[in-house]
Amino acid sequence: MTNISNYGFHIQSMFGRTGSTLPGMFQFSQLNNSNIQSQLKAAGIDTNSKQYKAVIQQMTKDGCNGNMFTCVQAIKNLMKNYNSRGEWVDSSTGLAGLLVTDETGDSYKKIIDVPESSRNKMFEYVKNNYLNKNGMADGAGKTEIYVDMYKQMKKDDRLSAGWTLGEYRKAYSQAFVVAIKAVDPTWEYGKTVPSGVLDDITRESIENTLVQNGNTFAGKSIDYSV
Repeated sequence: MTNISNYGFHIQSMFGRTGSTLPGMFQFSQLNNSNIQSQLKAAGIDTNSKQYKAVIQQMTKDGCNGNMFTCVQAIKNLMKNYNSRGEWVDSSTGLAGLLVTDETGDSYKKIIDVPESSRNKMFEYVKNNYLNKNGMADGAGKTEIYVDMYKQMKKDDRLSAGWTLGEYRKAYSQAFVVAIKAVDPTWEYGKTVPSGVLDDITRESIENTLVQNGNTFAGKSIDYSV
């Protein structure tokens, strides 16, 4: 998440206005001043809303202290990033539950059940990277796979679902590399994949070899040369 900072003080210094305040700017410590509160309300901001409280809480966490400057419009703009429940909403997807915070830490990094359709799409995505791009993934289409999955998941499971699908993606890729090197031990990324080497590998065949190891997968040994 973008660090919420305001450089009003530095802007003032650049123009030789240290000690004075730019129009509309006020120090964060003045936020609860009755005049500032009136300005916020006049701008249509509900200071009792969860949106407003979430913004102020985030600004505080991001280091906004009493001497830093902000303005009503900056707060109003930041409130657009939160829904009525005070939850941060990803601007590109319109979905909540995709923000890693200090509170969540790494706790979301765990394997959970994700839709089979999402695993199918990721398997085909990874396979295509090897068949048509010699293992050199460019990321095209990957984001859409994740977003489609997020929409199918409960809000509180979205981060863990993203982690899980990423672990499946790595497992698929590793299986393809093992299969390719069983035919051509000298193969490396960017080199043409031997014809037909991946034809008989299915998502199910890879997943049947996976063993959960903490928050990731460990694949059993497979001999792709037979």
